Amino acid sequence: MMMLGPLGFAVPWMLAAGAALPVLWFLLRAVPPSPREVVFPGTALLLGLADPAPITRHTPWWLLMLRLLAVAAAILALAGPVWKPGPQTAGSGPLLVLADAGWAAAPGWQDMQARGLAALEQAQGRGRPVALWIADGQGGRGAGPVFGTAEEAAAALRAAAPRPWDTRYPDDPAAMLAETPDAFDTLWLSDGLDHPARAGLLAALTARGAVTVVPPPRILRSLALEGAPQPSLVLRASGPGPLPDVLAIGPDPQGVPRQLARLTSPQPVAAADGTATAVLPIDLPPELRNRITRFAIEGEASAGAVVLADDRVKRRKVALVGDARATEGQSLLSPLHYLRQALAPSADLVEGGLADVLPAAPDVVVLVDAAPGAQADALAEWVEEGGLLIRFAGPRMAAQETLADDPLLPVRLRPGGRDAGGALSWGEPRPIAPFPADGLFAGLAIPADVTVRAQLLPEPDPELPDRTLVQLADGTPLVTRAPLGEGQVMLVHTTANAEWSNLALSGLFVGMLDRMVQSARRSLAEPADPAEAAHWTAELVLDGFGRPREPEGLAPVPAADFAAGPGPLAPAGVYAAAERRAALNAGGALPPATWPGATVEATGTTPGTPLGGWLLALAGALLAADALGSALIAGSPRGRRAPA
Repeated sequence: MMMLGPLGFAVPWMLAAGAALPVLWFLLRAVPPSPREVVFPGTALLLGLADPAPITRHTPWWLLMLRLLAVAAAILALAGPVWKPGPQTAGSGPLLVLADAGWAAAPGWQDMQARGLAALEQAQGRGRPVALWIADGQGGRGAGPVFGTAEEAAAALRAAAPRPWDTRYPDDPAAMLAETPDAFDTLWLSDGLDHPARAGLLAALTARGAVTVVPPPRILRSLALEGAPQPSLVLRASGPGPLPDVLAIGPDPQGVPRQLARLTSPQPVAAADGTATAVLPIDLPPELRNRITRFAIEGEASAGAVVLADDRVKRRKVALVGDARATEGQSLLSPLHYLRQALAPSADLVEGGLADVLPAAPDVVVLVDAAPGAQADALAEWVEEGGLLIRFAGPRMAAQETLADDPLLPVRLRPGGRDAGGALSWGEPRPIAPFPADGLFAGLAIPADVTVRAQLLPEPDPELPDRTLVQLADGTPLVTRAPLGEGQVMLVHTTANAEWSNLALSGLFVGMLDRMVQSARRSLAEPADPAEAAHWTAELVLDGFGRPREPEGLAPVPAADFAAGPGPLAPAGVYAAAERRAALNAGGALPPATWPGATVEATGTTPGTPLGGWLLALAGALLAADALGSALIAGSPRGRRAPA
């Protein structure tokens, strides 16, 4: 590009056409051909007469000026003028344009595209071979960049879009560049972050030629969900400055997604690498928290600025119903004590009789070693409307004469139960059998010292295997479940304290209760270990700009790929495995990239303002004025006698 002060020309050779303007001047001033002289004696009588309206011999100067200005404006427009053009891509050999295309590139994607297209236009003017490489983990399906024309690369860059996962580079740069020329320059459109294999790729590119890095035009921000049992949002920024608010979005009473709450960002904490971090506690009423489907940074359009809400955000309301008569000194004997300790960090607890807790609209009712009694009908109606009833066995339940006829049990039980390990019993306490790989408790570790000494046994039934979630090593059920209307009923066949089993004294008890409580509603649960399920199926995914859309053409994701986080096989979104839902969120840490051996452009540079369109419009306006002026001259008495 040729520069004349702040004005640049993309096609400077077109200015050579301006040399034709003087020739055009003389052509436009051409006079009519000289008349042929014919001797006619009668003309002597006209000698001395003066013509009151002499015929002009030249085109009017103002009309001539309009025509010359129109031609000059057209010539300048075709020369590709740009006011204060952006940085120029040096070199004359092959050019590789490498574009980061992860979620971090989304906020400045349009500016990145504009910078890349400007470089491709310059390469086209110089006839340079060009290759485009989109660093999204899908470029070329394993093949390296292919050098071709700038027009092909520009079309591919316009069609590209950021992805809802991190930017990805090839693990083997040498294999990627095996089919490329020995020497070429690189224009790296960077998202500003350090990603795996970036340093190796940078070293391989600098060995081939000059590398120019275009940093992101603005500060990048991300959002993540961290912490348990009290989760918080972690808002990160790649640079200093105030942080925006975070919007909590969910359906209103009519089911329309809208802003439900606004979380104000506190003062950020600056790190040594220049990044800033702020922690936002999710301090909202449970009714509001349970309606939230996602959190989003205000004014930030990227998948990394969105957190899909999961059960770490949604707190269940759990009602505990049982015998609370244990004194302070006997608290360790009360089953409710163990339930409180296990559920309090992750749920909102209410206690009382069934008549007291049902009006509070709990998500889960835990009934400990007791019968529904007079509230059986009300409790059954609540379950049929979608509630989850969890019952624990115990001595009083075993002594009920009508136990086999209890309608709020998943299986028919034998009165009396079974005791193992006592002085007058046969056999030893039974350990817990491994959990099914596709079951509700898949992935939970079973301590070897957890055993069950007593349990309530079910009557033989063809449906018993399908209703058994957990069983002991001898094949007898420990946890059973059955649907009832829109809800479900679960029974733990042993006690909630240490009377019949030491299960309540282990961490497994907490994990099992958490899984049972979270199964009360379909939710966006994010498991601690995604490898617990064999495959995950996408239900909702995000695009690179953080907009939700329906999954199309995505195969079930193996557990290993799912555990690795968002990627080409598992975009950021919501996934399902059996009864569980898991959210993959793209946001996270923002490690800044360094560029040894490369040239980094100044931040905030613009590609300049093209003037070609304005000059063509000016040329058209001048030609219209010329046509109007010519018509006026032709319409006047003097004009009718004037030559064209």
